[in-house]
Amino acid sequence: MRLAFYDNPSYKQKQAEITRKYWKLGTFSNLLVPLEKRQCVNQKCSETFKVKPYDPKKFCSSSCAASVNNLGRHQSIKTRQKIAAAIKALPPGYYQRIYLIKKPRVILICSNPACRRKFAVIPYKAKVRRYCSNKCTMQVVGRMTTSPKAAKSKPGVRSDIDPKICFYSTWEANIARVFNLLKIKWEYSPTIFDIGLHTYRPDFYLPDSNSYIEVKNFMGEYSLMRDTEFRKRYPNIQLDIISKKEYTQVEQQYKPLLDRWE
Repeated sequence: MRLAFYDNPSYKQKQAEITRKYWKLGTFSNLLVPLEKRQCVNQKCSETFKVKPYDPKKFCSSSCAASVNNLGRHQSIKTRQKIAAAIKALPPGYYQRIYLIKKPRVILICSNPACRRKFAVIPYKAKVRRYCSNKCTMQVVGRMTTSPKAAKSKPGVRSDIDPKICFYSTWEANIARVFNLLKIKWEYSPTIFDIGLHTYRPDFYLPDSNSYIEVKNFMGEYSLMRDTEFRKRYPNIQLDIISKKEYTQVEQQYKPLLDRWE
């Protein structure tokens, strides 16, 4: 009959800790098992490592093992000629037909109004693909005020700020809290600017100073392109960037004063 204490979570955790402890020390089940010292068989590596005597490990790390084992097969010229002759003997379009049989295609129509070209995709991609190419994707998605991939940092409504505003990141929400603390009037993304192939919608507008604020953790290639194009087209509009450096300074100064800081 199995005793009940064996299923106790605290007992299992304690036994696991004991097992890990003795395993690291080279002892297991209270019996001394000395670790064996080996040298990595990778000729480009001179590292040594310790393992159990019965462990077949030959490499010090997975990267060393991959650098040796993944060099590929080396076939002789004769073997390559046999494979080439066998492939040439196959009827024309053999592999293409096999591929189509295994993976039938679904015909879709590009969602770009300026394109509407038909294109084929694998069935499981038919649920997510909307455009025939990256060019068509950027012509449509790039003109959206916020890219679908932009909201990765806890988007949502903050009831302590405004129940009608959905912020796209914790940084935006915290900056809004600082504005409220300092009694600075602000509006969240009220204006959409046309910058050619894309549109641009700064995060905040400050009516008293007639300026815009963009909260940006990292200025990638796409973001830098939009910023440059905006300043070229609208030189008389003030746009200030709160980057990681400025945000860190704001956080150090105002985080202790705000209970709901994220």
